[in-house]
Amino acid sequence: MTSPATGQRLSDTLLDFGTRIQESVFQCLLEPELADEMMARVRRTIEENSDKVHIVAVCDGCAGRVVTFGLARVASDPEFLII
Repeated sequence: MTSPATGQRLSDTLLDFGTRIQESVFQCLLEPELADEMMARVRRTIEENSDKVHIVAVCDGCAGRVVTFGLARVASDPEFLII
């Protein structure tokens, strides 16, 4: 199980690259080089033997088919990235 400190560091890391869309779900719209940097930072942040992180690549065609309900919204590219 992820410790609270590790969870906060991981959250902070992912917020540098994208938008939180649920408590533990982030949407990051990245070019391949920036995606590689994000994944490297995630690897450095977590405990490999106990934490679980899923990164799912969504193609442009699939991204256009995202359906939201209620207050949910599709995240857009942030104006600025802090890396």
